[in-house]
Amino acid sequence: MTDQLSKVKIALQLKSDEYDDLLEIYLEDATDALKLLLSINEDLPQQLEHIVRAVAVKKFNRLKNEGMASYSQDGESITFNSNDFDDFKDEIEQYRQDNNGLNQGMWVNPYEV
Repeated sequence: MTDQLSKVKIALQLKSDEYDDLLEIYLEDATDALKLLLSINEDLPQQLEHIVRAVAVKKFNRLKNEGMASYSQDGESITFNSNDFDDFKDEIEQYRQDNNGLNQGMWVNPYEV
């Protein structure tokens, strides 16, 4: 079991491995989507792994309600975000600003030119 999977299972309070395959898919999909948002091809930075876990938990909690914008029953109402990453847009934007390559100096040896 991966470290990410075990942390997601703890967050969801799951003891059995009944949903492990599904959770692995959610983790992979969230990782791929976040890498696409950040325009990176390499491994996801560790400081952003919490976003992947949170998105996987959101997807699991929405199981069998996929595609729904909201759900109401017996006076209880649940509204789902259309984009699972909306809650993390500030963190994603901060990462982009910190890692876009601009304003990062570079030393050039004039004797090698």
